[in-house]
Amino acid sequence: MSYGHRPGTALRIILADDHPVVLIGAEMALRQHAGSAISIVAQAQNADELLAHLESTPCDLLISDYSMPCGRFPDGLALMGYLRRNFEHIPLIVMTMLNNPSLLQALLNTGVSGLFDKRSPFDGLERAVRTVIKGRRHLCPAFAGILDAHNPSASSTGAALVKLSDRELEVVRMFVQGMSGRQIAAQLNRSEKTISRQKRTAMDKLGLGHDGGLVEFARVSGLKG
Repeated sequence: MSYGHRPGTALRIILADDHPVVLIGAEMALRQHAGSAISIVAQAQNADELLAHLESTPCDLLISDYSMPCGRFPDGLALMGYLRRNFEHIPLIVMTMLNNPSLLQALLNTGVSGLFDKRSPFDGLERAVRTVIKGRRHLCPAFAGILDAHNPSASSTGAALVKLSDRELEVVRMFVQGMSGRQIAAQLNRSEKTISRQKRTAMDKLGLGHDGGLVEFARVSGLKG
């Protein structure tokens, strides 16, 4: 298959979102501002459809919702990590309404090319595309402001971890190393109920719904060797 945009040809884009209205809005905005310069070669409404298109449809850019619960990647961060590891040659713009700075930083750590706030006008999506296709990272103004306010001087790893308490971070470290709740409780001299609550609180802070997302967060944040 052919990947990589060739000058003088339409930019081939795959769109993915589990809400049809978002797909329609994104496509209309891109066509209105870019016209024949872009071509929507495939659309997906869940992770399984998206992966099937990526394996069979040549494209130059992927624009995907952060989380599409149906399919084998119910957690968005796990899906984004998989896409970056297996389709790293395709620039990725992530669309999301989540504004947790730790999660946004973790997404950048996975290697995504752009972050677009779905609450902002879709007119800005074409600007994100133009930036990313030139090999530069794009952050919409809202997300850039959140990350700057969160911890402008921290390293990427430190910025991704600052939202967790020491106890939550300790539990996450041990969980992603393969320890069970019972083993963690015994080692830290806490009840299993407390360990479960601290793990759940950490996941809630990070906007993660499943263990796969927590493992991916730990991987890109340097918690998992």
